[in-house]
Amino acid sequence: MTETSPLPPKSLPRWQALALIATLSLIWGYNWVMMKVAVTYAPPFAFAALRFLGGAIVLMATLKLMGRSLRARELRSRWRVITLIGLLQTALCFGLVTWALSTGAAGRSAVLNYTMPLWVLVFSVLILKERVPGAQWGAAGIALIGIVLISVAGGRSGSLPAVMLALGAGLAWGLGVVVTKRATRVAPIDPLALTAWQMLAGAVMMCVVALVVPEGPIDWSPGFIAALLYNIGPATPLAYVIWFTLLNRLDAGLASLGILLTPLLGLVLSTLQLGERPGLVEGVGMGLILLAIAGLGWISGKQARKARAS
Repeated sequence: MTETSPLPPKSLPRWQALALIATLSLIWGYNWVMMKVAVTYAPPFAFAALRFLGGAIVLMATLKLMGRSLRARELRSRWRVITLIGLLQTALCFGLVTWALSTGAAGRSAVLNYTMPLWVLVFSVLILKERVPGAQWGAAGIALIGIVLISVAGGRSGSLPAVMLALGAGLAWGLGVVVTKRATRVAPIDPLALTAWQMLAGAVMMCVVALVVPEGPIDWSPGFIAALLYNIGPATPLAYVIWFTLLNRLDAGLASLGILLTPLLGLVLSTLQLGERPGLVEGVGMGLILLAIAGLGWISGKQARKARAS
């Protein structure tokens, strides 16, 4: 974290931390419902392009209102890595998952997208040459069983393409996280400024895709406008400010509760509002993935506390 972090690196009172985690999880968890609503009125790539173009602009405006620098001059020389992160974490991740939502269930897409910690583990070993404790590989194995079960269920129901798209989104996100970690090791980058610029880079890519790929027109209904405003409003600037506040002022294990609760709430809320009902095999697979995410977060928090104590 650089000197431009929005809050001093002091621990939050427990009630504030839990309130922020709950708020973030609700915002991002309910956004899976809103994204599913949006793609019933708009083609996936057009919606993704509008979402992130608007989100990037609003996030940049939010940073300026907070008195934060966008670091444009500082980051200009690092445009290649910012573009790569934008490709992975915005264009590929959300392009694929929005495509998955247009043909598949929101709750399942949320759970598969949040296999991101599993892919971070794999790519950290392959790219960063990090050593991973056996317990983390055990959690990864549980997640893999869950993925296999969901894939089998998807094959039986004819929704395997949507399963693979959502899984590919999680993989792209995980690779983007590792590329970001490597970039920040070379030289620190203000995380909110990086998020804004990589989001803008990814949005431009999605605009090109939306223009090139044949898609139907957008139905500018009140439902679509509400879903779009939710995405470029609370789901982007507010959520990212909360997320980086948590990362800056809590240990990794507690902050990672948001990573666990978001897909869980996405699954629950999509069941309540959209009437999605996963089958037994698919439900067991989702449960195993959520268990693995919880395990990976707990192990990461334990490692962070041990590192601080040493």
